[in-house]
Parts: sequence; C-alpha cells; structure tokens
Amino acid sequence: MHDSELGKPQYVLCQWLSRISQPAVLMVLIALYLVFVLVLFPALAGDGEVAPLDLMFSYSAEEAYQQIEAYGPTVRHNYAISALTLDVAYPLTYSLMFSVWLTLLIKGKSKLVCTIRMLPFVVLLMDLLENSGIVIMLLNFPTRLDSVATATSVATSLKWVFAGVVILLTLGLSLYRLLQLISQRHRQRKPRI
Repeated sequence: MHDSELGKPQYVLCQWLSRISQPAVLMVLIALYLVFVLVLFPALAGDGEVAPLDLMFSYSAEEAYQQIEAYGPTVRHNYAISALTLDVAYPLTYSLMFSVWLTLLIKGKSKLVCTIRMLPFVVLLMDLLENSGIVIMLLNFPTRLDSVATATSVATSLKWVFAGVVILLTLGLSLYRLLQLISQRHRQRKPRI
C-alpha cells in the first residue's frame, strides 16, 4: 500500500481495525453477538408462522408483499421498529466482530489484506440497504412498491452471499491458524536427537 493511499477511508478503517483488534475486543464482540442471537431476536420472534424477509435468501415482489400482508398490522409495526433499531445494531456488531477476527488472523498491510478485512462491512452495507427497503415497504403498505421489493431482494441475496464468504473465510483461516499452532507445539515437544 502506497503512502498516498493511506488517507483513503478504507485504509483509515483498516488502520483503526489493526489498532483495536485484540483478543479481548473479539471476546466482547462475540458475547454481544450471542446476546442478539440467543436472547434479543428469540424474544422478538413472535409465533414464527411467517418468516421475516431478511431471513429469506431471495424473493419476488409478489412473495414480499404476500409475507408483508400475512404479518398483520402489529407485526408490521414491530418489524419496522426492529429493522430501525436492533437490526441496525446487530449488523454493526457482527461486521465489527468478523473484521476484528479477520484482522487477528491476517497480518500485513497490503491492499488484499485490507480488502479481506473489509469484507464484513460489505455485508453490513447490504444488510442496511435491505433493512431500508423493508422499512419502506412496511411503512407504505398496502401500497406496493415493486421496484423497492426487487432492489431489497437483491440486497438480501448479496448480504447472504457475502456473509457466506466471510464466515467460510473466517472459519477456514481459524482452522488453518489452529493447525499451525498444533504443528508448532508438536515440533517443540519432539525430542531432538
């Protein structure tokens, strides 16, 4: 990375991630993530008969509006509030968690290293775009905004694709690091002749 690039926002964020990325920070972020997944979202899940749009991989405008209609007024209202509160804090938490995790796993300052560390923020962006589209559809219901539904579905699909890449990359690099540590310990314990 050239010095002239260091002032660009993505590199400033990479530098910041390098400064804050400590195992203790990762543990706090994992704990926050687990609070969302195991406590907050289950408490808001309701009867679970109709799946939230953001948990689907993709959907047509017709499917989106069938779901939204099936929610009923109370669930639509609660979903909109959740999408503007919890579902903003949650993607910030998991994106930061995965970025810190990747920063701890991957050392260096190259463009490629920075790009890999930034991938969780692509998921964040797609999740926030998805939430915005869902809220627009919920608040305008029963008026149909098919182009918003289609764009929201694209954001949803891209979120899941990038989330899968980030999760596989993080788990793969974690396994690789673990195998390296096991190999190093094994070599240290081996008697030398």
